[in-house]
Parts: sequence; structure tokens; C-alpha cells
Amino acid sequence: MIRNVCLFLAAVSLLALTLQPASARPEYLARFKSDPFRRSNMDNCAVCHVNPNGGGTRNEFGSAFEAGGKILTPMLRVNFPDRFEVQTLRMSDGSVFYFADPENQFVVLKRKEEKFLIDLNAVTRLEKEKDKIPPPDNRMTFFITSQGLGNGGHLGGLAGADRHCQALAEAAGAGDRTWHAYLSTRFEDGPGINAGDRIGSGPWYNANGALIAHGVSELHDGNRLNLQNGLDEKGKPVAAGHDVLTGSLPNGKAAPGMDCQNWTSSADGKAMVGHFDGQSDADGGNSWNSAHPTRSCSQESLRSTGNSGLLYCFAVRK
Repeated sequence: MIRNVCLFLAAVSLLALTLQPASARPEYLARFKSDPFRRSNMDNCAVCHVNPNGGGTRNEFGSAFEAGGKILTPMLRVNFPDRFEVQTLRMSDGSVFYFADPENQFVVLKRKEEKFLIDLNAVTRLEKEKDKIPPPDNRMTFFITSQGLGNGGHLGGLAGADRHCQALAEAAGAGDRTWHAYLSTRFEDGPGINAGDRIGSGPWYNANGALIAHGVSELHDGNRLNLQNGLDEKGKPVAAGHDVLTGSLPNGKAAPGMDCQNWTSSADGKAMVGHFDGQSDADGGNSWNSAHPTRSCSQESLRSTGNSGLLYCFAVRK
């Protein structure tokens, strides 16, 4: 008899254990309390449970927390403003940005009662890719000539230099665009012609689709060229150490007396050149368009300073 009573009590105890509500989990409360966005008045088991002592039925937040793998996410914080306090930015169209991520990798956008989680890293990658891969009609609108005219600073004037750019572009399959050489010249009896004024408005991309600059101002804002994006019309890298004729100041305006007599001399005069590779010379010049003058305008003089009469070519009209 006593044995039967013992078995009955054990069974009742086991049944009671199976019917016992789930107990509160202190580690999850601790996780919530360590969150930088949680409201300070939320500090007990009522955060997740109907019973303020914990255990038993979960409230709406507790159910959402459970369903999400017990992870505090930016969207979860935004959806429960009674438990979290986050900064917001309201736009003129009524949209609201919620900054609910301590790592600042995500932002929540609310627009017309719908909420969207935006990955800021993905947006940044898309912006970079947009610069690398332009629309088809913008491909190759800039190149460094693979060869010079071979007559020193005598280019046949600006018109002759432009023809050289156009011919190389046509040979590379880009002859449907109007090309100008990046060259300045200064006349004694009139205003100069500035390289920055004769190359169009941009944007410019090399043969591989890499962005050189969106426009003239950006082009002249520091050194935009380097060994990676300084490609010729065939898409091949130009060897380091090659100077490029420009006749220009860093701002794209004419450098007085630095244009080989308006690009008609292969003997007397000097020309301003740029370093497309960003490397400095003995005097420290490393500007892409205004590094140093040549010794003279002869082909031999150009060659002695690493210059074979190369030019920068830009598409003026696409």
C-alpha cells in the first residue's frame, strides 16, 4: 500500500513539473539591460513576460524577441519604442530614418507606414561600383596617348594635337566622339586658351570603365590619376616615369611661356608637363598636369626627361 502511494506521489510530482510554466532566463534580461538603446525604466522580467516575476506567457515583445532568435536587432528596437529609445531623422517628404544600430552598419527607413532595413555597407559598395561601371555611352572618355607625334613640342598647334587624339580614338573604336587634347596655350596679343576649358564637362572614364572625374572641378582637385587608372586608348597601362605635355598650371589654366610657342616648335621654348603616375621628380613635382617644365621643345630634350610627347585626351562630346 505504501509503495503504491509513493508511486502516485511521484507521478503527480512529475506531472506538475511538466505543467510548470517556463522559468525566466536571467541571461536574456542581462542581454537586454546591456543594450545601449534600452529605456532605463525597463529593467525586470516584465520586459519579456506577462508575469513581472518572469516565467509563463511572453508578452508581445518577448514573443518577437523569441521568434528572432533572442537577438536585439535595429528593426526590433524600432518596432518597440516603449522599450528602446533611438535617434531619428525626419525628411521633408515625411519619411523617417531610425538610427538603431550601435555599429552604424544598418539604418531603418520608415516610409508610408512601411519599414525597410538598409545595409549602409551595401549602399557604399553600390556607389563604388557605380563609379567603376558607368553606362555604356560613357565608356572610355579619357585616355593617355600610347604614342606621341614624334616631333617634340611641334604638334601642329592645338588642332594638330586634337587630330592625334581623334585618330587614336578611332583606331580604338571610340571615334564616334569628339576628342580634344588637354593642352593650354598663351598668345601675346590675346587671352590664353586653357586646357580645363576645352575638354567638355565630363564625366570621364578610362578604357576599363574606372571613373577619372565627374567634372572639371573634381579633375583639378588634387591628383586624380595614378598607375592603375592611367591607361592608354587600348586599355593598357602607361609605363611609369612618362611625362605628359600639358602647358598648364594645376588649375587647368595656361602656364605662360610653357607651350613650345603655341605647340609649333620642336626646338626653342619649353613646355609644362605632368606626372600621371603621381611620382615626384628631383624637385618634388608630382602634379598630374603641372609637375615641371621641359629643358626645351626638341624630341631629344623631351626624351631625356622621360617624355615622348604623350598627351591626355578627353571626349568633349559623346
